[in-house]
Amino acid sequence: MKNEKILGVCGFYRNDLKNWEGILDFNPIYNHVIYMLDRIPEFIEDGRKEKANRWLGFIQGALWAQDVYTIEEMKGHNKPDEK
Repeated sequence: MKNEKILGVCGFYRNDLKNWEGILDFNPIYNHVIYMLDRIPEFIEDGRKEKANRWLGFIQGALWAQDVYTIEEMKGHNKPDEK
């Protein structure tokens, strides 16, 4: 996945999770996902794309486990942008 796509997916999740504030706040996974989403741009900036990809994978697994998104939905999030 290209850096711009990783950042776009993270931005989408970060923005969409604002809709879940108050619902998932009690859940420590939610807080950790937010922390991770906020750190990924630093990894991209530092040239640590592999770490950014691993963290995004963890985030997507956590979001799936919390029934925020389905696997199929996240496949769509990860697809390359059409030209």
